[in-house]
Amino acid sequence: MPSYVAFILLSFHGLTSFVVNTCPVGIATQDPQLRAKFAGQPEQVINFFYYIAEELRTYMAKLGFRTINEMVGRADMLKVNEKLRTPKTAHLDLSAILKPAWQMRPGAATYRVRQQDHKLYIRLDNKFIDEAEPALSKGLPVHIDCEVTNTDRALGTSLSHRVSKLYGEEGLPKDTIHISMKGSAGQSLGAFLAPGITIELEGDANDYVGKGLSGGRLIVYPPKESPFKAEENIIIGNVCLYGATSGEAFIRGIASERFAVRNSGANAVVEGCGDHGCEYMTGGRVVVLGVTGRNFAAGMSGGIAYVLDTAHTFASKVNQEMVELGKVTDPREIAALRSLIEDHRHYTGSEVADRVLHDFHHLLPLFVRVMPYDYKRVLEEQAIREKEEKQRLNVVDLIPSRTASQVDLASEDMQEVLVKKTPTVKKHEPAVVDMEDSLVDDATTKQRLTKLDKTRGFMKYKRLGEAYRPPLKRVKDWKEISSRLNESELKYQSARCMDCGVPFCQSETGCPISNIIPKWNDLVFKGQWQDALNRLLMTNNFPEFTGRVCPAPCEGACVLGINEQPVGIKSIECAIIDKGFEMGWMAPKIPEFRTGKRVAIIGSGPAGLACADQLNKAGHFVTVYDRNDRMGGLLMYGIPK
Repeated sequence: MPSYVAFILLSFHGLTSFVVNTCPVGIATQDPQLRAKFAGQPEQVINFFYYIAEELRTYMAKLGFRTINEMVGRADMLKVNEKLRTPKTAHLDLSAILKPAWQMRPGAATYRVRQQDHKLYIRLDNKFIDEAEPALSKGLPVHIDCEVTNTDRALGTSLSHRVSKLYGEEGLPKDTIHISMKGSAGQSLGAFLAPGITIELEGDANDYVGKGLSGGRLIVYPPKESPFKAEENIIIGNVCLYGATSGEAFIRGIASERFAVRNSGANAVVEGCGDHGCEYMTGGRVVVLGVTGRNFAAGMSGGIAYVLDTAHTFASKVNQEMVELGKVTDPREIAALRSLIEDHRHYTGSEVADRVLHDFHHLLPLFVRVMPYDYKRVLEEQAIREKEEKQRLNVVDLIPSRTASQVDLASEDMQEVLVKKTPTVKKHEPAVVDMEDSLVDDATTKQRLTKLDKTRGFMKYKRLGEAYRPPLKRVKDWKEISSRLNESELKYQSARCMDCGVPFCQSETGCPISNIIPKWNDLVFKGQWQDALNRLLMTNNFPEFTGRVCPAPCEGACVLGINEQPVGIKSIECAIIDKGFEMGWMAPKIPEFRTGKRVAIIGSGPAGLACADQLNKAGHFVTVYDRNDRMGGLLMYGIPK
């Protein structure tokens, strides 16, 4: 029945095209440009479908059917074309498959007999939308806690619709809406997640996690009380990050097959993946801190993948038709890779990421960079164009050809050409401000002064130092020797921290313990003090020491120090730990697991106490010995008061 098939296909095509308004022949559309492609009349289309329907009714009458519903499931009306049989299908019997269900189970329904209730009114997304009202209406930070099951599908999608509807493509600032979940999430967790929404799942998830991710952040890690190793177990299902355009995903565990397929802009870190990883990928960055399956990077035409190949078996699993394998050597690329791994450790508490960062310089040669040939060529061409443009802008034509030549440079008459006289500025003239700041009224100006500009803070704001208190007052008490900055001044100071491509403050020439300085500077600026404290304690055992007595080589390595006063990193660091003690966040953390081993530390100076703290975190019993009558070492006896 070719006409019947044509009727169904044309009807489906017409309906689909009408819904999306993209009919290429101009029939099922209201778009004037597409409508102009159809030269006929609407009545002609109506007649065409009328005759198809009449032909369909003829075939139905021959078969003994009155309605299309009666035809559904009637496999007994199908006949096998014996002429198409081959030696391989000669003994194939399809009778069991073609037997209708109503013959096996009398009364069984063969088509929809009742309206399905999807229970959209009790979806968990409705809870998210209700509790996120302060963020949706006023842009205020919101934190939501909930339990999930595998029947909760496409969580965050409806909420993302509300965010996009109100704030457009840019969405909300990062982490404005933070959703903390526990349990096993169903399919399509965080699908089309909008900017400003963070979903943190303590548990696992089914397929299609982060499908169409559009700027949000996904964090998945196993329950904290889980006895198994996350890096050895699958934590999310198949086809995750399918068609993602932007955003971040940090997965503590293994992703199943087809991870990051058609990813076109999202950054992700995972601790292993199944077959067909990064398939048809066109953009973004993917870091795999573990093993991969076969056929990796098949059809990959853009983006970059970094795979930690400790077993030296990754090359045999890569589909190298469109990609090349190389090492990570560029300093900016190394910094970006390390930053992604640091974020992964921060958000998921990954032990794998922690081991990699502690031995990063030795493990860096084991990272394999997977880059498409065409993508590499485009990046190289873009770099050449940018270099040429930079050179062109740096060329300054001091002497126009119509005025003088190179031999006339020593002439006294050329002074007016070489050095232009700058007009003297009168004292009563106002200072120069940005154009966008000068075209507003007084009320808007006052409002902008209360809202700091992070993007240009290093250009607008000066360093605020901690002045020493007068000596005559210092000798009368045991208080701080310097006057501390208040919270608003610290936010002012943190706004000066630039978004450096290579943050030298945390490099070998900066902080000797590799503090992740730009991260907690940004968290202080956002007012997220507890997150800033957690980020600081990842690399620093005793910020209360270093924030006061450290010579601050990080400030000496600050990029802003090239032409300005560097960022007051030491002041911010000290303020973070002081805030932690003030709010009661600094409490003893007893390890969940004890090794039973006992370690003795000789000397209770900063190094000895830091060593003891680290060993205690590892689960050992630690005893600190000191020859002096009080603990503290250099802190107690070597630093003059």
